[in-house]
Amino acid sequence: MNSPSFSNIMNKSWDDVEAPKAMPVGSYLFVVKGLPRHDKSTKKGTEYYEFTLQPIQALEDVDEEALEEYGGLRDKDGNPRVMRTTFYLTEDAIYRLKEFTEACGVDPTGKTPAQTINELPNCQVIGHVKHSAGRNDRIYANVESFTRFGSDDDE
Repeated sequence: MNSPSFSNIMNKSWDDVEAPKAMPVGSYLFVVKGLPRHDKSTKKGTEYYEFTLQPIQALEDVDEEALEEYGGLRDKDGNPRVMRTTFYLTEDAIYRLKEFTEACGVDPTGKTPAQTINELPNCQVIGHVKHSAGRNDRIYANVESFTRFGSDDDE
């Protein structure tokens, strides 16, 4: 379960280097790992929170074969895989952070976004993973929406 060393990576043949596969589409039970990273985007300087999500279970709508080809919920070294989800802090986008907070089971009533952030680590939430095309037609997996774990929507 060790990370490959720098020298091992740099001495690898380019013939053996491939882009990582994207996590298969579908719904996963995630746990929120720690507090989010607070930063600013490089282009416009928009502030955001970036949360780290660890998938702990694939739900019924995930293709088992595709998940096996992907390598499962742990990487080849046995470490838990993670995904990141970003919430921009603008008037038009802050509602997404509120929806995420509610999906995590945290009641935002009477609280500020800053107060609810501290309640999110270790919360479980269902994230719905979708694929999108990036530059050079690479496929990326993104968590597009969230549902509260234990709600009627996660069947």
